[in-house]
Amino acid sequence: MPHNLPDEVPAIDLMQPMPTHLPLSMFRCRRRLQWALLLALMNLLAACVTLTESPRALISGADRIAARTLPCPTAAQDARTANVDRNGEVAIDAAAIRVVTWNIHKAEDAGWRPDLERFAANSDILLLQEVTLHDSVQQVLQAASMRWVMASSFIYDDLDIGVLTATRVMPVASCTQRFVEPLLRLPKSAVITWLPLTGTRETLAVANVHSINFSLSLETYQMQLATLGDALVEHEGPVIVGGDLNTWTRERQNAVHVFAQRLRLAEIPLADDRRTLFLGNQVDHLLVRGLDVVSAQVTTVTSSDHNPVAAVLRVPPRRLASPP
Repeated sequence: MPHNLPDEVPAIDLMQPMPTHLPLSMFRCRRRLQWALLLALMNLLAACVTLTESPRALISGADRIAARTLPCPTAAQDARTANVDRNGEVAIDAAAIRVVTWNIHKAEDAGWRPDLERFAANSDILLLQEVTLHDSVQQVLQAASMRWVMASSFIYDDLDIGVLTATRVMPVASCTQRFVEPLLRLPKSAVITWLPLTGTRETLAVANVHSINFSLSLETYQMQLATLGDALVEHEGPVIVGGDLNTWTRERQNAVHVFAQRLRLAEIPLADDRRTLFLGNQVDHLLVRGLDVVSAQVTTVTSSDHNPVAAVLRVPPRRLASPP
């Protein structure tokens, strides 16, 4: 098929910057073509993935990985009614809760393994997004003596891809959520875990989220946050919400603000904020309730397109039981 164009219509390379001399109408046309090309490529990818009928949760064990369905209403009820016995039970130190959230970019970039080993060794709670469950990822977590729960978003090339929460203690309860992208049809997921704490019968609720990215409206994005809030709203103890929230527009930032107000969450302060920017906005977040921030930092890495956010948190002494 010939590719010659009439002389009066300039040829446009969609991958190059927009020439400044072209009219606005052609600029808008090019942008529409770029989006159409992106959607076509992503829909081709979506056709190659496997989605389970029910949200798929993977749980690490001593000698195998268990695949289950972990609905949040059941898990939230179990967490509220659990009789957390501190006698002989391993719990997270309420005076120094080390947490890291990191979009690991499917472990596709050079240097991811030593970085993951470092973050796992120095954290009690590790929140990972865009995890491809290679054996090498599991080996790092096992070497760090961490248990983990994964919300599988989809299966690609026989490997689960999604969000994973690794912890040093056995959760009281866990659940997963999954929302399908309106345009690309590739799901985004969340893991919620409830963890025992030293010095109190309260549990720490931890949500690890990878938010909806491409959508023409905020409806599905807001629905994902609302569903996450539903699972946490009756929890009376401290809360951590972390992950890649894809807050690359003011409207998405406002939606997260509404979500945070509902749960009385506050963003941790970062004196040297080196979080990765997309369209000029930070997309990775760590929000807390009922916890003091001892320290917080962002580490610049080349092993992912996201810089991890780390914090040391503590339960205020007034909330802990007095010693006998």
